[in-house]
Amino acid sequence: MGSLATRFFTTMKTKIHLLCTLIGLLALGMGNKPDVAIRFHVQANAQDTERFATPIHLENPSRDIFIEKIPSINERMFKAIYPFQAANGTWGCSFKLDEGGRMSLGVLSTEHRGQAVVAMLSTKAHSRLIIAMQIDKPINDGIITIPYGLTELEIAVLSKEFPVIGQGKKKKSEKSEEKRDERDEWKKATATPAPAFPN
Repeated sequence: MGSLATRFFTTMKTKIHLLCTLIGLLALGMGNKPDVAIRFHVQANAQDTERFATPIHLENPSRDIFIEKIPSINERMFKAIYPFQAANGTWGCSFKLDEGGRMSLGVLSTEHRGQAVVAMLSTKAHSRLIIAMQIDKPINDGIITIPYGLTELEIAVLSKEFPVIGQGKKKKSEKSEEKRDERDEWKKATATPAPAFPN
């Protein structure tokens, strides 16, 4: 009789731990998402199934490739950003990655050398391709750069979401007020949705 009770309590204890873990993971997933997301997808094999790869059309030079559906690097890996004005009048930005991002960048830049990495920008209103870059060497410093193709408004939103290298910290009230104003401006500017990224 005692062993039956012991097994019952052990089973219940395990189920409670699993339930608590699941609730914790769900709470993490429901956290505030940034207003803008930048994700880097590596070139995939055309033979990969549509569960893993999606076709995309690139300009300059004009060609069709497949990219992995799951990004290798995403905005959750960004520790800080460094925006700069590009020569063509648009904006570029360097992204300093956390340790996990640094490792992912090192692996993708080694394993996919000679292939494309595609930077995609997503907002609540639309998604667009920023740039496709060819991987020409391993990158181990944890910094990935989009050399051009971002708008001034996109840089402003990114600067509110992530620490900017070289800028001092702002007071919390100042920061939240600027963020609210920027979100209002961003919503107005992105009210007309652009064509969505193909699924």
